[in-house]
Amino acid sequence: MNARRTVGLALIAALALHDLEEGLAYALLNGQTAAMLDVYRITWWRPEPAVFALLLTAVTLSVGALAGWAATGATTSGKILTLRTIALLLLVNVPLPHMLAAWTFGGYAPGVASAVLVNLPISIWALWTLRALPQPE
Repeated sequence: MNARRTVGLALIAALALHDLEEGLAYALLNGQTAAMLDVYRITWWRPEPAVFALLLTAVTLSVGALAGWAATGATTSGKILTLRTIALLLLVNVPLPHMLAAWTFGGYAPGVASAVLVNLPISIWALWTLRALPQPE
């Protein structure tokens, strides 16, 4: 398996696992999540757990399809850039909002476990691996 395909599959798996944790935790901790949002003065965002799960599913499938496209076929600079962008988004998603929310509330925030334990190392590894790929002409 080539490096680009491996990176794409790893990013898809990381995103799916993270969104699954975040969706389940949001549903189980709905009252606590609402309190967290109140602290940040986010009063306009109060989706029901089923709606939140639907949104996460749409994001997971959309970004997963994009990563799947970028991981297969002929290597192009656009496909490498797409994988780098997805990896960077996963990386930035660790401190903002997950670690910030966990730190603010002195404990768990939906998605923080997989953000730190899965997304952080996989996104760093993906960016490192993609850096080493030869650039297509």
